[in-house]
Amino acid sequence: MKKLLGITLGIMTALGGFVDLGQIVFTLQAGALFQYRLLWTIVLGTVAIIVYMEMCGRFAVVTKKPVFAVVRDSLGMRLGVMALIASNLLNVITCAAELGGIAIVLHLLTGWAEKPLLLATAAAFLFIVGGLRFQWIERVFGLAGLAMIVAAVSAVMLHPDWRAVARGALPVASVGDSRETLRYWYFAVGIFSAMLMEYEVHFYSSGVIEERWKLEDLSENFAVASLGSVCGALLTVALLILGALLFLPRGIFPEHLSTATVAIAAPLGRRGMLFGLLGAMACMSGAAVETMLSGAYNLCQFFDWPWGKNSPIKSVPTFTKSWIGMLAIALLLVLSGLRPSQLVNLSVIFGMVVMPFTYYPVLRVAMDEGIMGKHVNQTMDTALGAAILVLIVGAAVAAIPLMLATDFGRP
Repeated sequence: MKKLLGITLGIMTALGGFVDLGQIVFTLQAGALFQYRLLWTIVLGTVAIIVYMEMCGRFAVVTKKPVFAVVRDSLGMRLGVMALIASNLLNVITCAAELGGIAIVLHLLTGWAEKPLLLATAAAFLFIVGGLRFQWIERVFGLAGLAMIVAAVSAVMLHPDWRAVARGALPVASVGDSRETLRYWYFAVGIFSAMLMEYEVHFYSSGVIEERWKLEDLSENFAVASLGSVCGALLTVALLILGALLFLPRGIFPEHLSTATVAIAAPLGRRGMLFGLLGAMACMSGAAVETMLSGAYNLCQFFDWPWGKNSPIKSVPTFTKSWIGMLAIALLLVLSGLRPSQLVNLSVIFGMVVMPFTYYPVLRVAMDEGIMGKHVNQTMDTALGAAILVLIVGAAVAAIPLMLATDFGRP
């Protein structure tokens, strides 16, 4: 039972990272514009996050160090501080987007004004995260996020052409004219980025230490990382299918979150739509919790300050103040008038730009035999990790030019 419940760490990490607001919006839009032709980015992103989550879990168990301690040691203090600032800025922006998205979903469910719902959401997170131990946070939000399975049910009910879906697993270099091709690559980078958001591995490696995994638990590390990631990937494929079948034939570009979330369970009628909205809200809640905690983990781990959600508040005062501060700043961002759709675009593209500063140190440590001993990367692990890192760097270089050239992918 303990091992079974431990899998919720992987489920929460993956659903909070894969099926957060950014992935919902980007994937539905990609389906609405390019049908299934970007499915290959989901396959690639799934392989990439499994490879790096497994490495993060492995070196966290072996070294008892989380990701950001490794970032500091690998990059040095000056570059490490820059990576810390960039990562926590990304966490705040992403958390703000998720809070705004939750308020919109609650507005759709209740009809109440968004601003009071936003304040109530922040207060609820303060109470829930402050009151629950790490294990219960991962179990509550991990299992609640599984409500998004309604998206998969909806996609199957629409009877897609599965052969056409399968063909989308093969990448193509161009689609239509040059502007359309640039937009295609913008969404390819966006989906890839949303599946590899840095806070996923920050949260996962910290969770491994919070749960006191031992060397004998390494056998289940790959299973935990894989199961959650594959689950998140299947739901992302379902979102792509929904975008292709609901929006593409009608020429609709689902730019607003309300349009996107309602589509998740449209084929299932009123009750299904209610379940779909609750599932989307659960995934966004998981992402909000991951980002606020990841910000606190990053700061304390970088400077070797005491941290831990399971530690008494008096023994980790900076950690506690940090995650509360992340929540407060994110709330102020949304209250300032920035819309979740604006914040999503910023977080996904900015996340891609700073991604190499997280994933390079992970690979460097995991392949270092002096640090990892007999648990060092196998040749295949290193080869896959290096190939993925090259793609990450290439996407990071292309992200901002593609964003500017396509006006955030708008048709």
